[in-house]
Amino acid sequence: MSKPVSVLVTWDIDPTPEVTIENKREALKQTRLLLRDQQILSTLFCHAKIADQLSGEIEGLLQDNHEIGCHGLTHGSEEDYNRMPEDMQRKHLYEATDILRKSTGQAISSFRGPRMKTSHMTQKLLIELGYAADCSVASQRVDFVSSNLVNVSWIFAPRLPYQPSRRNAFRKGDQDIWVIPLSAIILPFISSALYVFKINIMKRLFKALYMESRCTGKPIVYLIHPFEFAPITGSWIPENLSKTQLIRTYGFVFREKFCEKDPNERFRMNKELIKYMRSFPNVQFKTVRDFVSDTLMR
Repeated sequence: MSKPVSVLVTWDIDPTPEVTIENKREALKQTRLLLRDQQILSTLFCHAKIADQLSGEIEGLLQDNHEIGCHGLTHGSEEDYNRMPEDMQRKHLYEATDILRKSTGQAISSFRGPRMKTSHMTQKLLIELGYAADCSVASQRVDFVSSNLVNVSWIFAPRLPYQPSRRNAFRKGDQDIWVIPLSAIILPFISSALYVFKINIMKRLFKALYMESRCTGKPIVYLIHPFEFAPITGSWIPENLSKTQLIRTYGFVFREKFCEKDPNERFRMNKELIKYMRSFPNVQFKTVRDFVSDTLMR
């Protein structure tokens, strides 16, 4: 009998100032219905400052047994976990975790840094706070659709989940936390790539990742943003950043010219991709929390 293939569908709830709060609520309701329709569990990484505004939608997702993870405190340009000093990281992480714990009534055990940024210092603080997983690494990812540009450390990071070094977040070690890499084979398995390269390329990428998982047990991790299903009513580019700060924080913004813009089409494309994933034998959709407890900590 073939080994089960774990698929972790992860959602990043970003500030997204170009989307109204009413449309954000509708997008999360749409996300919940999609997950119900496809009968899958997932993890939603939420930045803490928006949690109160979306409390009703978050409560509904928790009722459906989805996991809420931490996506930082503000997700602002200052929240750069590969550059922030330790005291600033400590303040942000402790406050964000406290807000999300109170908002959800549950322990928060999974983290993804804003714009996929992390460091060995970040992981040390996450351990202090009782986190089990850091999902801020994309092993062997090299592309122009990233807001993280080309992270050289990603290229050499382990492909399988690993416990990181105390001195390097991208090397194996003995720290008491698991790094769960985002799936990539040069091209990342993310919704932004779906909107640029379209459904057939992403299906082929999933098929390659599926074959790898059957051989190695590596989970397939997909990243998407629920507010991509909402209409845009303003500009997402901050006006107060220099060109250098803009590129460092948001990557090459020209990539937006190649993306599918229609929110309804984005929803349809993701639904088709998720249905395609479900069609493969022995696929099991899990939260990050459940994957760590069921697979890595047995």
